Amino acid sequence: KLAAWKSGYTGIPLIDACMRCLHQTGDINFRMRAMLVSFLTHHMNMDWRTGVTHLAQLFLDFEPGIHYPQFQMQAGVTGTNTIRIYNPVK
Repeated sequence: KLAAWKSGYTGIPLIDACMRCLHQTGDINFRMRAMLVSFLTHHMNMDWRTGVTHLAQLFLDFEPGIHYPQFQMQAGVTGTNTIRIYNPVK
């Protein structure tokens, strides 16, 4: 499952398009970044730490002070924000 998410072959068109775009360009917008994390953590039920390094390596604008807190917030592990679960097929 994790390999499919990392490579953009989950079978969910929006998730796959986001990941493939990220592989090609090194950039996707904030909402699509959130969608990838939400899908990984809430739909695939994987720990946020399984994907954090992979995305960090792909983002051209990677900044640890932003990336890690955003990843944790989207995964719902901070305890301070409402959990956001994005629907990739809606």
